[in-house]
Amino acid sequence: MTFRGHRGMIVVMQFLKERGVWCRTCGLTVFRTMTSRTIAQGWWGYGSFLITPFVLLYNLVGRLKLRKLGEPVPALDGSSTAPWHPGRPVFLRATMLVPILLVAFVTTVAILADPANKIGQCVVSQGADDVEFVDCSQRNEGVVLSVVDDKDECPAEAVGYVEEYTEYRSGGRTVNEVYCIGA
Repeated sequence: MTFRGHRGMIVVMQFLKERGVWCRTCGLTVFRTMTSRTIAQGWWGYGSFLITPFVLLYNLVGRLKLRKLGEPVPALDGSSTAPWHPGRPVFLRATMLVPILLVAFVTTVAILADPANKIGQCVVSQGADDVEFVDCSQRNEGVVLSVVDDKDECPAEAVGYVEEYTEYRSGGRTVNEVYCIGA
């Protein structure tokens, strides 16, 4: 039976393999060790984001095979050693914090990057092309009423608009969002 592991180190990757004939308890120990290390270390390379899920699935198939094995029994001649202690289940180990924190970080960034979060915030212009979002208790020039794709879509009560755009070295410019401003 073989269990695999993967380490992604930005540019370099390392593939790990533990092959052996184990009892159920010892195989479970190897499974938990290889899987928890892969969960913690397997995501940090360019291709690792694609490889790590397949390594984890491969280990799950091996885990299903382990279930079919019986409990370890001592050898008749007394030459066997005690089975390895399997340790904590994978989902109860500290390494599970890595994917949980990674998903929480991506979710937080996605929520905070949503342009609709700017609705209700106030703006102050810092020159012709620079606008800053401020708390409405501070001096401001208006409040964001809506976020649209084109300035013509602003509601009638809007007194102005602010374009958020990306400017390129070649001189090109792409408008990302238009914030409609009210008094």
